[in-house]
Amino acid sequence: MLQEIISGLLSIFDPMILLLIFGGVIFGLVFGLLPGLGGLTVLALLMPLCFKMEPVSGLALLMAAYSVIYQGGSITAILLNIPGTGPNAATLLDGFPMTQQGRSGRAIGIAETASALGGIFGAIVLALIIPGIRPVVMAFGSPECFMLVFMGLCFIAILATASPIKGLIAGGLGLIISFIGYHGVTAITRFTFGNLYLYDGIRLISLALGIFAIPEAINLMTTGGTIAKVKGPVTTTTSDVIEGMKDVFRHWWLFLRSSAIGTLVGIVPGVGGDVSVFVAYGQAKQTSKHPERFGTGCVEGVIAPESANNAKEGGSLVPTLAFGIPGSAGMALLLGALLILGLVPGPSFLKEHLDLTFTMVGTIVLSCITASTICLLLAPKLAKIAYVPGHILAPIILVLVTLGAYAVANDMRDVFSAFVFGGLGYAMAKYDYSRPALFLGYILGVLAERYLHISLEAFGWRFILQPVSLVLLIIIILTLFSRVIGKLFGRLRGA
Repeated sequence: MLQEIISGLLSIFDPMILLLIFGGVIFGLVFGLLPGLGGLTVLALLMPLCFKMEPVSGLALLMAAYSVIYQGGSITAILLNIPGTGPNAATLLDGFPMTQQGRSGRAIGIAETASALGGIFGAIVLALIIPGIRPVVMAFGSPECFMLVFMGLCFIAILATASPIKGLIAGGLGLIISFIGYHGVTAITRFTFGNLYLYDGIRLISLALGIFAIPEAINLMTTGGTIAKVKGPVTTTTSDVIEGMKDVFRHWWLFLRSSAIGTLVGIVPGVGGDVSVFVAYGQAKQTSKHPERFGTGCVEGVIAPESANNAKEGGSLVPTLAFGIPGSAGMALLLGALLILGLVPGPSFLKEHLDLTFTMVGTIVLSCITASTICLLLAPKLAKIAYVPGHILAPIILVLVTLGAYAVANDMRDVFSAFVFGGLGYAMAKYDYSRPALFLGYILGVLAERYLHISLEAFGWRFILQPVSLVLLIIIILTLFSRVIGKLFGRLRGA
């Protein structure tokens, strides 16, 4: 076993493999930076190249590109308030306010360092738990998955810094939007009004670009100026980026907690990365000594989601490799790539191809380090985007929105949908309703409905009393009321 592990790790240092990893990293960063082109697009474009490759080469290319997508997406989230991918939506909560305050270099330093270390954390956990992971994964059925999704929904009010009520309203609207289209269980259409386009529901990219990107473009066009609201010339230096890197180590306990959340949620098949980043953000705010700072440019608000973002990829590989059950949508494509390469995932895979498993682990680690190094070196240059005049930047943003929405399915109706949601997003921003809360409600609505239906059919309302479900419910209650419980214990000690 030790020989296979060493062989797998050493294989990535072959010159050709290193070249493929570097090419995959560049490819992944570019697609992460461009709104609407995420991990699924990267894997779909690269898979045909793997047909005639050796398994080591093919897996190195695919894993390198896929594992750095969120590191590229965090750049646009921080600088332009546009989530490069869905999970990056949590990063813009505090990352974009930091840019407006002239601290974009520091925010990029935080994001890239937390992402790299989070990816390494997830890869190490994957390497350590592979031998005994089967009982853990098999313990999660539909009741446990529902509780994880419910945990994410419980943080909707937390995302609204000004008004929890407005946050709940926005989250409820997101839930309603998620119900548009065919119901997965009954095949009944809902809220379609006879429009065939709505039968498949609202596309995630159209919604994300609409509620986040278009309002910023409108704001730049109407108010003038730049994204950064500070007066006078501000220069982002390497020292600003280094200060952001130090922030991650200053809050090492938050980083570890958030990375663990990302890894654990990633292990659960079908839940997805969007849950993990918002759960990580929510627990960071709930356990903070100054929760009122979240949403205003708080460094902890960038550390938490970025740590969870890359950590979850190591976790999602566990069920994919061990049982052939994709841990996320991206892992479903990777599953297809493994079959193309002549590899069959499952319990036998870990026994017969343990070296390839550790090749993938090593690729994730090396890719995360390489991507972060590139982004950190370019951060002072990238940060200058925040000081580009609005009349120049706004049209560029609108072009990116149009291309990103159209690229998903080559359908102009997606572009129209993005601009409709752009109007909604602008109104929400003007009247201080939480757009991330709406996005989270949309993301989790379908998952919550699906797992709740399956759980009720299988167990009735007793599914709440399943051991793992009950533990998760207790964790949710303790997290939501942590400050109240802390004050109560403080009074009891004082008495």
